[in-house]
This record gives sequence, structure tokens and C-alpha cells, in this order.
Amino acid sequence: MLAKYPLADPPDDASALPREHRVTEPVRLPDADVAELIHLARAVLLKSHVDLGAIAQASPQMLPNWIDAFTAERARAESEAKFWSAAIAYLMATAPGSIANDG
Repeated sequence: MLAKYPLADPPDDASALPREHRVTEPVRLPDADVAELIHLARAVLLKSHVDLGAIAQASPQMLPNWIDAFTAERARAESEAKFWSAAIAYLMATAPGSIANDG
């Protein structure tokens, strides 16, 4: 579908882009790592506070490690959302007024 709309390669030098469009592409985790984090988050959400407390007592570093992993993934996801938002905003700012915003 997107092959119908070829674009020129982006400039090698990101500074050639206008300042407001210099958005770096977010670094993606391998799909297996994301799937594992999603699985872990779902499991955590199904646990009671008592269960999570027992896990924390048995392995004191487990919950802080999970919090760090979830925080890093959230930051990556927010960066990705900003990347897509910048692309949408750029298109909307330069596109004819007849294009609807589906986002």
C-alpha cells in the first residue's frame, strides 16, 4: 500500500531538516522482548497486592527491576508516539486542507 507513494531518501544530515522536524526515530526492542514485557505486565495486573508483596519479600530486587523495565518501555513508547505525531503534524501542515485527520 505505501509503495504507491515513494518518497525521496531523507537527507544524510538531520540538520538539513527544519528544527521542528528533527525527531529521532525511537529505538525498538526486539519483538520477543516487548512480548515478554507485555506478558509480565499482564501477569502483574492479575496479581493481588498480597501476591506482589510475597514476591517482593522473596526477591527484594524483583519489583524494582520490573518497575525499571516498564518505565523504560513506557519512555520508548512515548518517544515512538512523538515520532508518529511529528510525521502526522508535518503532513497536516503541508497537505491541502481537504485531507481529513483520522488520528
